Amino acid sequence: MVVVSGGVLGSVIAEAVVGYPVLGFLAREVRVGVDPPVTLNLRFLSITLGGLLRLNLAMVLGVIVAVWIYRLL
Repeated sequence: MVVVSGGVLGSVIAEAVVGYPVLGFLAREVRVGVDPPVTLNLRFLSITLGGLLRLNLAMVLGVIVAVWIYRLL
């Protein structure tokens, strides 16, 4: 739960600093995954598989800070 909350906090920070050119590097994303999703149609069953992981520096820093604060408590 700590890692997820750190990632969400980092994502919010990344969205907030997009407008500032000096801090814009925090919001630059790397996308890893299957985009668009792969669909397998077998007439009686249709399966769609896909996933996308969006990472940016602010999210990584948020996770690190959240884990650090958790360990202090």
